[in-house]
Amino acid sequence: MIKKQQIYKPKPAVLRVTEYILEKAELKQAFGLHQAANDLNGLSNYQIAKIMKDICLDPQEPGSIERYTTIDKQNLSNDPQYWQLNANAYFSYLSYLAVKEAEKTSKLTANAFRVSVLALIVTLCTLLVAA
Repeated sequence: MIKKQQIYKPKPAVLRVTEYILEKAELKQAFGLHQAANDLNGLSNYQIAKIMKDICLDPQEPGSIERYTTIDKQNLSNDPQYWQLNANAYFSYLSYLAVKEAEKTSKLTANAFRVSVLALIVTLCTLLVAA
């Protein structure tokens, strides 16, 4: 029987940015794209800006997301803002967490079943020996 090798799979960029935004929102910390790029090692300002345009609410008045995610010489993208996920992104993230938790529970259930089968075998062997 060939064992499956554990392959390290880094989190996708969207997931990393989502978790970063949630963490900063929970701590009530403002941040700009440059700070996010520094904190999220390996992602560029452009990648983060594109993702944030898709998953965030406007940080100030309507339309402000465009201003604070556009990388140009004005450097408004580096101005710290209090970012929040839009409803779709937030509930998608909660669904992701629920699936991950279900996977863990499934593994625990399978292990518990194996232990119960082993206990049944030991019990039957004990009864046979005692008889």
